[in-house]
Amino acid sequence: MGCASSKGGEEVAAADVYRPPPTSIALFDINSIDEPWLVKDVETGVEEEKEEEEKKKPMHIPLPLLEKLESYELAPQYSWSEVSKALEDLKPSLHKQNPKAPPPSAAVEKRPQPPSSSPARPPPPEISGLHPVKKNSFLIRDREERERNSNNPRPWRRRDLLEGYPERCPPGYRPGSVVLYTTTLGGVRRTYEDCDRVRKVVEVVAEDAGVEVDERDVSLHGEFLKEVRELVGEGAAVPRLFVMGRYIGGAEEVAELNETGRLKEMMRWTASRGGRREGSRRDCEGCGNARFVPCLDCSGSCKVVGEDGKEVVRCSKCNENGLVLCPLCH
Repeated sequence: MGCASSKGGEEVAAADVYRPPPTSIALFDINSIDEPWLVKDVETGVEEEKEEEEKKKPMHIPLPLLEKLESYELAPQYSWSEVSKALEDLKPSLHKQNPKAPPPSAAVEKRPQPPSSSPARPPPPEISGLHPVKKNSFLIRDREERERNSNNPRPWRRRDLLEGYPERCPPGYRPGSVVLYTTTLGGVRRTYEDCDRVRKVVEVVAEDAGVEVDERDVSLHGEFLKEVRELVGEGAAVPRLFVMGRYIGGAEEVAELNETGRLKEMMRWTASRGGRREGSRRDCEGCGNARFVPCLDCSGSCKVVGEDGKEVVRCSKCNENGLVLCPLCH
């Protein structure tokens, strides 16, 4: 056996030669690297050069057409219709030079359809039971009604502002007046405030329209409380408004009508229907708009002496509060 040095001594010597390890400076050359935007610009420039070369390539235009165009360029006095007509005359010569191109009439011609073996379908028979739209019963009735109305037009009727409100007439109601049930007793604060607010609103609106307001205070006369309960229902709280024998509502309904302006229109409607007042209780010297005065027989005590002059009996002329209606304004 021989040593390794005796075999391939040259190869071993070449493999054992020391070489320094590669460094970044030795492997990469910064100057040889191009920036990406420069590379892109170069590629773009190449593409632009290709496009310019394609544009510079000559276009193959038939000679007769070129001669015709050059003649028209030299003579610009021709109209466009003449130029288009000359181009139409050149089409046959162009098709002779290019026989593969289809003639212009080929695109317009329809393709021949193969004869169908099946016979043509007959038209569908009319379906029984169907009628045209003009013979519809509803349309006929509507047309007849319109013709009848056109021949006999309906008389114009003014819109009733109280339409939709239930008809409930308070006792002793005078046609064309406004009846308001309120109370001046401050036992229940909310009821008293509602009555006071509704009274002011109704009086102002009615005074502007010239309508008389018949205010009925349930705290002064018990019969008024019975009336409003019979009209509206048991447990109904005042205030309650009635206009021309129609029940309008309570405090909330009156406030809503006043905000929308319908209350003023109702009062004007009432005035136009004969609800104008001849005089106001404000001018009454007897009650001063209180409508009631103390009883003259019992002086408000509700007690009088009987016929025998000894026994004390209940006064029959006054109410439970010893009051009677004012004789001057009622």
